[in-house]
Amino acid sequence: MQKMDADEAHELERLRARAYGPHADITSDPVALARLRELEDRERSRPQAVAPEPSARVDPGADAAAEPVEEDERSATEPRPPRPPLLRSRRRVWIAALAMAVAVAATSSVTAAAVGSTTVDGTSGIAQTDALTPDPGAELGASGYLGFDPEQTRGFADYYGLTVFSGVTQIDSDGNRSDCLIVLNTEEVRDEGSSRSSPRGVRFGSCGAGPFPAAVKFIVSASFPEPFRTRYPVGTAIQFVLDEDEVGVFAATP
Repeated sequence: MQKMDADEAHELERLRARAYGPHADITSDPVALARLRELEDRERSRPQAVAPEPSARVDPGADAAAEPVEEDERSATEPRPPRPPLLRSRRRVWIAALAMAVAVAATSSVTAAAVGSTTVDGTSGIAQTDALTPDPGAELGASGYLGFDPEQTRGFADYYGLTVFSGVTQIDSDGNRSDCLIVLNTEEVRDEGSSRSSPRGVRFGSCGAGPFPAAVKFIVSASFPEPFRTRYPVGTAIQFVLDEDEVGVFAATP
């Protein structure tokens, strides 16, 4: 096909303006339209010039380490690594973050509601079997070894072979004082007239702290007095809880 000269190139520009410009009117001129197609076919068939690649120069004094290849200098035939789907990844991260925030908010709401409305009771669901009241005639000497204040010490009547004392004493090296309970074998309670006398039958002791009451807990074993084992079989969990002037007795059978 004949090579397009400069005049024909200008003619092609004018015809394209009539065909694709804002005031296109070539559709009403079949001759001009046919000429446009002819010139465009000739232009498309013209071989495209390929720019020669510049030869690489090697500097004898250059470091042997190669410089990083820029993105634009890669060969056209070199496969490019797939670009990560940023929009999809960001969308997934955003959705995951939103779901996490909703879950945390829901958990926080449930936790706050539970904390605000639930009362924890160490004896919740456990049957109270008895309530011990102070015995005005109780011998208090057996409780003196703990340092109980005599004016704030109370003794309770024998309870199936056990005797309970409550009193106030120092509970730490900082001088804090609190109510305490001790449980002894009744038959081994002794009063030797000394506030430092340590009875042999002490089984359990516990002190409260601030608003938390003193509470003694234990499991009934074969070493307990027979009357107590008759009332509460071996293996029964027992708790004595100080409640102002009384001591509540709670029991949970195995």
